[in-house]
Amino acid sequence: MERNPGRPADTAQRRDDLRGLLREAGRPIVVAVAGDSGSGKTTYTQGIERLLGSDVVSQISLDGYHKEDRAQRRRSGRSPLDPRANHLPQAVDHLARLRRGETVEVPVYDHETGTFAAPRRHRPTPVIIVEGLHTLYPEFLPFVDFRLYVDSDDDVKWQWKLDRDVSERGYEPAEARRQMELRQADYRRWIDFQKANADVIVRIHQSELAALAVEELKARVPETCYHMEIIVTPTEVPQPSLYMPVDMNNMTRQQAMPFMIATVPSSFWGRPVNVVHVDGRMPMDALRQLEDEILNLAGLPAPAATAREREALPSTILFTQLLVAWPFLGHVSALLRQWSEEAATRANA
Repeated sequence: MERNPGRPADTAQRRDDLRGLLREAGRPIVVAVAGDSGSGKTTYTQGIERLLGSDVVSQISLDGYHKEDRAQRRRSGRSPLDPRANHLPQAVDHLARLRRGETVEVPVYDHETGTFAAPRRHRPTPVIIVEGLHTLYPEFLPFVDFRLYVDSDDDVKWQWKLDRDVSERGYEPAEARRQMELRQADYRRWIDFQKANADVIVRIHQSELAALAVEELKARVPETCYHMEIIVTPTEVPQPSLYMPVDMNNMTRQQAMPFMIATVPSSFWGRPVNVVHVDGRMPMDALRQLEDEILNLAGLPAPAATAREREALPSTILFTQLLVAWPFLGHVSALLRQWSEEAATRANA
């Protein structure tokens, strides 16, 4: 791809192969992803897995650690959002053992049948993504290297969850809606506060481009277009410059592509953050070049079947995947350098 002409000369000096460094690290890198059911947690971990490769990344769902299956919950009335309705101490123990390089028997919950399936043996991989309702609870944090919280607006989350629960999990629409209404108070009580522990928060709203129009929005915005708000905790670890080309000729076209990007330094829960806002239809060529740029800077090969996977996603969600993956890859690189320095110090002691 054509490089930005103002880019520093060190762009030719790629980092060491990140996949190789991860394989040689002394222990796995653990990513925790929390948020409500149906909020889109899996969507934002897919970007990390796609860039690094499924042979390097494995995933664990905390749903397997529920104490009751669907039928039992209907009888008991207990909510899986209640931490007491889950085997969280077992999940923490499994995570600690995986970080030590041990293999564990991970319990599995089958959402199609609403029952527990046979446990599966999970061997530690270089990157382990743990996803669930409670992964940013305090007891998990000592075993986590990178923390992501997904916070969808209720109307977005409810539509996604309704579509998923009816089409994939066998719920009747009326039952699915009733369950979502019952969970609202549980979410506020037991899940929402975890965002205070996150390195990156992804908020998902309906598109707000119409509010930016002078009088009336004169562009078609697809139903799958969202306003993405990515809240990032700044780091002192230096990152190489990352460029995404934007064609400014868009402003003179008769059929201009509607999109918006903004970065707003802010405060959140008493700490400094940078908030990136993304809305509209992102140019796919620019997203392809941005992904190539990330791969180059991280020393990663091009993933297989990338184009097909990319184009199946709304462009704002694909862009958000990349914005989540970039600080994660920088965090990983810093950790690997730290571990290498510590190992050299021990060897010389």
